[in-house]
Amino acid sequence: MKRNVIRIICVVVIVIALIYIISATMQYKKAETEYTDLHTYTDETEEKDFIEVDYESLKNLNGDFIGWLYACDGNISYPLVQSRDNEDYLKTTFNGSRNIAGCIFADYRTPAFDSYQTIIYGHSMNDGSMFRRLVEYKNAEYCRQYPFFYIYTPEGRRKYEIFSVYKDKPYAAALAYEDKAEERVGLVRSIADKSMHSISAPDNIISGGGAVVTLVTCDVSNDRYRIIVNGKRVE
Repeated sequence: MKRNVIRIICVVVIVIALIYIISATMQYKKAETEYTDLHTYTDETEEKDFIEVDYESLKNLNGDFIGWLYACDGNISYPLVQSRDNEDYLKTTFNGSRNIAGCIFADYRTPAFDSYQTIIYGHSMNDGSMFRRLVEYKNAEYCRQYPFFYIYTPEGRRKYEIFSVYKDKPYAAALAYEDKAEERVGLVRSIADKSMHSISAPDNIISGGGAVVTLVTCDVSNDRYRIIVNGKRVE
């Protein structure tokens, strides 16, 4: 009798696991199709790492649209949104569909690109999409290979040079939610000191709003931790 109960439990667990895998796979494909279609609102140019973005059309599609993020030689290339909280886009895509892939979004507690540090979140998806490539920055060679990322806004392209990559628990990350002058003084240094790599990035940095952009995603090896990639604006 006990063996039969154990067998039934095992079968149920396997069936539930298969249903979850199938459901997740279907959602991955739907999200991939949606975000691929959104690339029709961008055009590549002859200049490397430079794209043209139809901001007006994307804004009409989603009023929360604030820009386009381009990183890792285009392996990360997504519209960027900012909402009233950090829950809206955890499981909602740019077009408003319910999906585990969610959307790339800026932290609501700091006005994106107006405050000194802008914090941007994205899921690390098992199919390699969204912010999954950020996990590769744990490898120093990958960091040397892709030292820049770009954010396109209606005001123009912003170029960021990565100066720190670290792994930490969410509450221990160097994130400033209030834009105070006294916080700015030590923020860049505290971020740089946490880096797992010795990055030879010059001290140059464009001051003002959006001087530092921090990209945050879950570490696939332990989702209690975050991989945090930090860039300083150089253009």
